[in-house]
Amino acid sequence: MAATQQPLYQSAAIFAGGLAIGAGALALSRSAFAPATKPTKSTKRKLSDAKVPASRATSSAVSEKLAPVGDKVSASNPPTVATLAADAVRTPLAVNEQPKLDEQPEPSVGDRVKHIGTPLDLAAPAVSRDDVTNAQAWLNGIASSKTTSTTAIDSIAYSNSTAIFAYESAAIGGFGQFSEAQSAEATTKGWFQGRPKVFSMQTRTGAGAAIAGYLSGKGSTSSSDSSSKVVTALTNASGLLAMAPALSALGNSTGDDAKLVLQVSAASQLTDGDELNVKNDYASILAATAAIGDAFEVVLSGSRQEAVDLAHYAYKSGKNVIHVFDGAFSGREVGALDVPTKESTSSAPQHFSYTGPAHPTVALVVPNGSHSLAARAALVSLPQAVRSSVGLLSVRIARPWSDAELRKALPSSVESIHVLEELRAASGSGILHEDVVSSLFSEAFLTASSSPKSVLPLTLAAGQSLSASEWNELFISVSKTPSSGVKIADVISNASASSPQAVDLLALSGSTLVTLIDSETSTTANLASVIGRTFRERGKDTNLRARLLSRYDNYEATGIVRSDIVLTTRPEATSDAPIEILSSQGNSHVLIVSDPATTLKSYAPFSSLRNGGTILFNTPGWDATELEAKLRAEDKRVLAEKDAKLYLIDAAAVVEKINAETANALGGKGKAGEEVVPKELATAVLLVAFLRAQLGSSGQTLVSFVKRILGTAPLGVAGVEGLVSASEKATEPFNFDVKSWSQAEPISEAEANAAARPTEFRYNGFGPNADAASLGVEPTPVRTTWALPAWQHMFSEAYDLKEDSLRPDLPEKTWVVKVTENRRLTPVDYDRNVFHMELSTAGTGLKYEVGEALGVHGWNDADEVSEFIKWAGLDADEVISVPSLNDPSKFESRTVFQVLQQRLDIFGKPPKRFYEELSKLATNRDEARWLRFISSAEGSSTFKKLSEVETVTYADVLRMFPSARLPLDKLMTEVEPIKPRHYSIASAQAAVGDSVHLLIVTVDWKTPSGAARYGQCTRYLSNLKVGAEVTVSLKPSVMKLPPIDTQPIIMAGLGTGAAPFRAFIQARAVQKAKGLEVGPLVYYFGSRYRSAEYLYGEELEAYTQDGVIQHMGLAFSRDTSKKVYIQHKIQQDGDMLTRYLAPEIEELERQGGEAKIVVDSSLVSDEHIEEGRKGYFFVCGPTWPVPDIHEALVSAFTAKGWTKDQAEAKMEALKEEERYVLEVY
Repeated sequence: MAATQQPLYQSAAIFAGGLAIGAGALALSRSAFAPATKPTKSTKRKLSDAKVPASRATSSAVSEKLAPVGDKVSASNPPTVATLAADAVRTPLAVNEQPKLDEQPEPSVGDRVKHIGTPLDLAAPAVSRDDVTNAQAWLNGIASSKTTSTTAIDSIAYSNSTAIFAYESAAIGGFGQFSEAQSAEATTKGWFQGRPKVFSMQTRTGAGAAIAGYLSGKGSTSSSDSSSKVVTALTNASGLLAMAPALSALGNSTGDDAKLVLQVSAASQLTDGDELNVKNDYASILAATAAIGDAFEVVLSGSRQEAVDLAHYAYKSGKNVIHVFDGAFSGREVGALDVPTKESTSSAPQHFSYTGPAHPTVALVVPNGSHSLAARAALVSLPQAVRSSVGLLSVRIARPWSDAELRKALPSSVESIHVLEELRAASGSGILHEDVVSSLFSEAFLTASSSPKSVLPLTLAAGQSLSASEWNELFISVSKTPSSGVKIADVISNASASSPQAVDLLALSGSTLVTLIDSETSTTANLASVIGRTFRERGKDTNLRARLLSRYDNYEATGIVRSDIVLTTRPEATSDAPIEILSSQGNSHVLIVSDPATTLKSYAPFSSLRNGGTILFNTPGWDATELEAKLRAEDKRVLAEKDAKLYLIDAAAVVEKINAETANALGGKGKAGEEVVPKELATAVLLVAFLRAQLGSSGQTLVSFVKRILGTAPLGVAGVEGLVSASEKATEPFNFDVKSWSQAEPISEAEANAAARPTEFRYNGFGPNADAASLGVEPTPVRTTWALPAWQHMFSEAYDLKEDSLRPDLPEKTWVVKVTENRRLTPVDYDRNVFHMELSTAGTGLKYEVGEALGVHGWNDADEVSEFIKWAGLDADEVISVPSLNDPSKFESRTVFQVLQQRLDIFGKPPKRFYEELSKLATNRDEARWLRFISSAEGSSTFKKLSEVETVTYADVLRMFPSARLPLDKLMTEVEPIKPRHYSIASAQAAVGDSVHLLIVTVDWKTPSGAARYGQCTRYLSNLKVGAEVTVSLKPSVMKLPPIDTQPIIMAGLGTGAAPFRAFIQARAVQKAKGLEVGPLVYYFGSRYRSAEYLYGEELEAYTQDGVIQHMGLAFSRDTSKKVYIQHKIQQDGDMLTRYLAPEIEELERQGGEAKIVVDSSLVSDEHIEEGRKGYFFVCGPTWPVPDIHEALVSAFTAKGWTKDQAEAKMEALKEEERYVLEVY
C-alpha cells in the first residue's frame, strides 16, 4: 500500500508495534524516509514532470535533486531505528511545496538577498514582529493561536479560506488581526501559494457589497490548485447588522463553486447611559438573522470549545454559514483548547440543546451563547422544588428553523414556554418568540399527543445581562407563574430581597477563584497571564487546570485591569459556570491587589472576597503602617467583616535588591548599568508569592517548580533560587485588629466626603490603552550583515561592548580562563579517558571556595557543526544579531557557525514539543503524521525509546524528517541553549594560587543502531590545547569544609568523585603546614583497576606519609576475584568511624565499661560533646553505592551496642546537622 494512502492509525500501529519487537533491535516503520522498493518508471516520470513553483525560482538557479515522494513501506519488514538513524545523514528530501502558514523555508545560499548597498539602521537590529504590546516571551511564553477561542477561530478561518474580509479588527477586540498579520508576513516574504487574500475593511452601511462583488468576480483564487472560492468575513454584531441587506440580496447565488462563511463575534462596545461597556449584542445578531432569512445557516455557539468546533463545522457544512460566538466573555477566556485541523471531520450540530429535569412543566428558551451558559450555571443553584419543574432549551441553529427538531428537543411534559431574547426596540416580541409560536401551529406539534399551552416573551435590552441572583429569581418567577408573563424589571428588583442564598458554584465544582486588580501601566500587569500560563503548561505537575478572563477599564486613572482565574482539578466542560458569573458572586478565594495607590482610588475591590479569603497586597514603597493609613474606613470594615487574611510584599523592592546583587556581581552599576534585571521581574516575584500560598510549597520544591515555568528568564545572578528566597523573605503577614477595623470611621473630612467607589468592575475595553506603557516585544534573532558589528567595534564605547568576554550573553557572572595543562591520567589503551585539567585564573579576579563547582560553558564540536551547516544549506559566515539573554534590549552579532557552535544545543536531546513544532512545518504528509504521532500521548513509548535508547539529537530529528525545514530564526527559538556543565573543583585555591583544577572523565557510548554519541562538554574539554580560552562560572555546593578545623573528615569518592576531596586534602595540608591544629582525614576511594584508575595515587601516598591523611581505604573492584567496593572498606573500619561520627560512644564506654546494649537513648546524646570532635562524612560519585554505605554505617553503630532504631536515628541526625553529605549523580 502506498504510504500516502495509509490511514494514520494503521501507520501508528506499525510504528508502535515495530518498536516492541525484539530486545535489541527496535524496528521502526517510517514510510517517508527511505523507499522500501525501487522507484518505478511511473514514479520517475511523475517526478520529472513536477514543476517548481514560481516563487522558488531565482535568477541564480540552484540545481536541486528531488527524492522520491510517496515512498512505500513494508509492514512485514519495516526499517529499524538503526536504519532511521543511518538515514538521518542522507541528502535532505526536497519538496515542491511551500511551508504552511507562518513558517519560512530556509533559503539556500544562492537564494539569499545580497546585502551590498542595503541601507542599515545601525542603532539596533529591526525586530521581526509588529505587535509591540506583547510582553517578553520569558514572561508570557510564546504567543499561540490556541489559547482563546477568538484567536483560534481567526486561525481556522485563515487555514480554510481563499479570501478573508476582516472588518475593524482593532475595534472588535483584535478579531481578524491574526489573519491580517499572517497576510502581511506572507506578502513581505513572497508567500502566495495556498494562502488566502486578506482584505482589511471598514464597517459601514452596505458593508457586504464588497463580498458580493468578490464572489461574483471571475478572478482566480490565491491557491492555484483550488477549484472553488471559500470566502470568510470576520466581524462583530454591528458589522453583521450592516451586512444584512447585502447578504439577503445575495441569497443562495454564490454558486456551486463558492462558499461564504461569516465568523461573527457577538461582542460590541455599547453605551449604557453615559457609560461605555463591552457586551454581547445578541439583539443585533437576531435582528440581522431575521433580515437575512433562510439563505444562510445561522449557528450560535456557547462555550469556548463549542465555538471552536462550530467555527470548524462552518467550513464543512454544505451551506453558507453564519457562526456567532460569545466574543465578550468566553471568547476571551484563556485556557487549553482543542483546535481541529483543516483535515478534521465535523458532524452537524443539533438544532437545540436541552438542560434540566426529565419532566419539567416550564421551559425557558434562550439563544445559545452567554445567556445560555449563565442560565445553565443558575439551574444548579436552584432549590430542588424549582429545579424539578423548570428546564432550559438553548437555540443552537436559528436558521433554518426546524419545527420537528424543536418538538424532539422539548420535553413532552412542558406546558408553558418563556422565550428570553434581546431586543433593539424598547418593547415587543422578537424573532425567537415568533419562531416558537409558529412552531406550535406546525404539523410537528399539532400531531403530537401534547403541546405547550402558552408561549410568553421575556425581553432584555441590547447587551443586557443578568447576575447569578437575578437568574435564580427569574427561574423561581417562571416556575411560580408558568402561564403568566414575567417582567425582567421585576426580576431584577426582587433578586436581592427575595432570592435565597445562592449556592456556591465554586464549591460544587471544587474550584478556586483568584482575582487580580492592577493598573495597566504596572510592571506586574501581566501577572494573571503568567499564572494562567503556569497552570496551563504545568497542569500535570499540580493537577490543576486554569481558565483566565481579563477585563479592562480604559477610562479609570491610567487604565485598570481585572483578571479572574478559575483553578480546578476537573477537566473543562461545557457545563462550567462562566467566569463572569463566578466572579460576580463575591466569592474570590484569593485577591491580589497591586499598585494600590492607583487601584484603591478607583475601586472598592474587597467585596469580591469571600469570608476567610486571602489578600496579597503588592505595595510599592509602602509598609504595613502606611497601608493601614491609606486604607479607607469602609475598606477596613469590609476586611474585618470577611475576616480576611492579609499579606504584604513590595515586589519592586525585591527586584531592586536582586538588581543590586546582580550589578555588584558584574562589577558594580557603573560597569553593568543601572537596570541589570528588568523591572518586569516583579511579576515573577509575585508569582512565587502566589504559588507559595496556593500550592503550599516552599524551599527547593518551589524552586524546582518555578524553574520549569521561567526557564532562562533574566532572574539575576542568584537565579531561581535567589528569586524564591527573596520573595519568601519579603512576604509578610499583616495582622490587623479586627475589633478596631470593624468600627473604623473616616479619619479626615476628605475621606468622609470622597465619592463612592464602584464595587462592580466596569468592562469597557478589550485590552490596555494604546498609550499605556507596555512591556515591549521579546527581541528575536534577525539576519543582518557585517556592517553592524563593524560599526559597533568602531564605536565600542557607545555600544558598551565587553571585549574581554567570550560570552557576553550569559546571565551569570563569568570569567575567561586559559588552559595550562590537559593531562590524561589513565593509560592510552584504557577504555576510559580520565584527564586532569588546569586552568589559569591569573588576572581574572576569580576566587573560589573549597568544594565549589566550576561551570564550563562548552562548545559543540566544530566538525559536526560544519557538517550540519552544510546539510542544512546555511551560510556559515552569515551574520545574525542575537538578543542577549542578560539584557534583551541589546543584541550580539554572531555568525551562523558561532551560533550553532557556541549557543544552541543542536546536538542535545529534543523534548516532545520539538516534534510537535516540526509537525506543523513538514510538507511531506507521512512525515507530518509521524511527527504528530511521536508528540502525542499515544506516541510516548516511541518518543521515550528515541530519546533514551537511541538518544537522538535535534540535528538527528531534522535529518530524519527533512521536509520539516526549520528556518534559522525558528531554530534559535525552538532549540535549547547550551547549558553549562558543572564539575567539582579538584583544588584548593590556597594551595594552587591563580589556578583551578578539574578531574574529568570523557562520556561516550554507542546506541543500539551503532551511532557514536559523546558528552558535549567533556568532548569539548578533552580536545582543548594549552593556551585555549574557556568561559567558566561558579556554583555553590553542599561539599564544604567543616566550620572547625579540628573536626574529623571522612571522604568516600568513586572515580571522578575524588575531585572535591583532593581540594579538601590540599586545604588541610596548607593548614597543617601553617602549624594549625587540624582534625584527622580518612579517605576512601573506589575504582576498577589500581594500575589504571588510581587517580592521584602518588599524591595520596605522599599526603599519607606526611600525616595529612590518617587512613586510606582503597577498593579496586576488578583486581581480585571477589569484588571489593568502598562500602566493604567502610564496614571494616566501623570502630574508627563511629569514634569520629559519634564521639559520645567513647564517653559512654568510659562510663559504662563493656555494656553491649544501650537501652536508654539519652545516654547516646552528643549534646555534651564539644563541636570540634564531631566528624563529617562526605560521599561523592554515582548513586548506586549510597544504600550500601548507609547500611555499613548503621552496622558500625549497632556493633557498638546501639539498636537499629538508634543507629537510624543517628544517621538522620547527621543528615539534619549536615554532617552526612551526599553529592551523587
